[in-house]
Amino acid sequence: MSLENAKENLKEFGKELGLEGLEFDENNTCILGIDDEYSLHLTYEPNSKRLYLYSPLLDGLPKDDKLRLRLYEKLLEGSLLGGQMAGGGVGVAVNEELILVHSTIDMEHALSAALRSYAPIFVEMVEKWRKICQEISEGRGEEAGKTLAPSPAMGAGSRGGQGFIKI
Repeated sequence: MSLENAKENLKEFGKELGLEGLEFDENNTCILGIDDEYSLHLTYEPNSKRLYLYSPLLDGLPKDDKLRLRLYEKLLEGSLLGGQMAGGGVGVAVNEELILVHSTIDMEHALSAALRSYAPIFVEMVEKWRKICQEISEGRGEEAGKTLAPSPAMGAGSRGGQGFIKI
């Protein structure tokens, strides 16, 4: 039943895009090119009954250690609790020099419009993070020169416990 739901979600998403007949391939994957700049991968995984959405953020990691550290810090900060990653996360394949952002939709319980509703949010997030990653990687932009500070919302634990509320 969840595979049928995933297929229905893909069909509804295709209608929204004006791409009638979107289907999964033999690996339960559908790959869409976005503005000839990057790809959006949609893969249904039958064991987990989830639809995985993932896209590359950067091909090739910065060679400079300081830039790579800044990039990793920014990505970790943004993926904290999925806060800036549309509820998903990010991963790095160091040997392949690839950064992927990902998210999932539970197809066992999702409505047939779940993908159609969520995909624009995911794509907008991917575009934002592709720009941030590129700027950091090239050593330019506001994000490249900035050292990240602890977030006040996280309790500023690096200041000896200040900022936590005692209950």
